[in-house]
Amino acid sequence: MYTNAGCYAELYKSLPDDIYELREIVNKQHIHKMSLYRSFLNKNSNKNNLKYKWQNYRCLDDVLLTASAMTAELIRINDNQNPFIKISQDPNKKLVITCRYVAVLYASILKSKGIACRCRSGFAPYLYDDKIVDHWIVQYYDKNFNKWINVESQANVKSKDFNVCNFPDEAFIWAADAWLLMRQNKLKDKNKFCNGIKHWGDDTFAWSLMMDFHALFHDEINYVTLPVFLYNNKSQEERLPHLKKSTLKELEHLALLMKDVDNNFDELQEIWENNKKFRCVASSLNNPFLHLELEPKDLR
Repeated sequence: MYTNAGCYAELYKSLPDDIYELREIVNKQHIHKMSLYRSFLNKNSNKNNLKYKWQNYRCLDDVLLTASAMTAELIRINDNQNPFIKISQDPNKKLVITCRYVAVLYASILKSKGIACRCRSGFAPYLYDDKIVDHWIVQYYDKNFNKWINVESQANVKSKDFNVCNFPDEAFIWAADAWLLMRQNKLKDKNKFCNGIKHWGDDTFAWSLMMDFHALFHDEINYVTLPVFLYNNKSQEERLPHLKKSTLKELEHLALLMKDVDNNFDELQEIWENNKKFRCVASSLNNPFLHLELEPKDLR
């Protein structure tokens, strides 16, 4: 649903085939919301001050959930011109979004070109010096090497340590690894791990694990859409400790499988197709109680 190109499939197919070039094209369509935020904090500096409209939405994450919605908005604000061909330098003709949305748009274009790919959610230790934030990347399947290639799909990431279009697994902290290390009390800097810019305790790791699990099955849920069991308690800080031991055991089993996705894919798919607790999602409007087929035990 999220990466479906819809009526824009032919437009995507007309774009260059080169992975690197496509990444550059996609990233010229947006401003990261934190870049915009920092530009206003430093508004006395001409270098950092983005003259972006002040009214209405400061970030479009809540509005443009799908690749086709992002593309439709890009075409609208670019006066019905193809934004991927005629790239504007005007910041008001770009989307203000975050990494999940960049990954979804990039993945949609790759899929339209017949390239097998998937979005992944985890943590990026290379974005900040003082924190480790949740982050989305894209993996595409290279038939020549018979392996998944990791692509840092976000523009403002430049690393001297790795190739952004083919970086090693160890450069990223996968959601499953982070969850297991957290549960085993083996994370030295546990409080450095954040969702966005805030640390939500153990929930930080559960959120990323669930987003990555859904993304593996092409259901790239956004930051406020999560399985119902994570919506069951009032306080975000207190939510995870109140989960049943059986649920925590299920999460541990899921994480162990996700450490080797390809070799465990059949078992992961079985969970995806049958585990209502992990599969049924809730959000601010789609609350847990709309899933009338769930038993109360499924909420914990």
